[in-house]
Amino acid sequence: MPTLVHRFVLAGEEREVSLARRTVVDKVRAWGVPLNDDAADAIRLVASELVSNAVVHGEGSVTVTLYHRPGRLVIDVLDDNPAAPQMSCAQADDESGRGLALVELLASRCAWEPVGQGKRVWAEIALPKAAPAIRAAVLRRLFALRPKRGVVAEPESLTLAVA
Repeated sequence: MPTLVHRFVLAGEEREVSLARRTVVDKVRAWGVPLNDDAADAIRLVASELVSNAVVHGEGSVTVTLYHRPGRLVIDVLDDNPAAPQMSCAQADDESGRGLALVELLASRCAWEPVGQGKRVWAEIALPKAAPAIRAAVLRRLFALRPKRGVVAEPESLTLAVA
């Protein structure tokens, strides 16, 4: 099965973190992945931490890209701050500072790399595989969107721009 990709851009404001969380989980479900509450919560938390760090410590817009293959999801967040993400040592009564530790705990792999004037931080999460009937329905929908031979059509955009 090919990798499914979805990309959206945020303005880089804290109020957009909840929108990003919902968008990520909604897209994974739209791809036919059967998420129980625990899996959905893990995805929400990882997306929230990656996007929050990009918004709080980054500059300008934030680009979130999701890559899905059966059994895995990669959440990739690009921001305009080239500084490496910092793992902090939060105290018991601190309200923040545990985000990257939580991402490392919930993700099967995670890393960061400098990109241009900024950086990309990503995490890979293990997912349950879609049931064959759900997978078939998703594939039928994808094939229905493809233009017929000899017919020119505009491609469906995979980018959601949030103003």
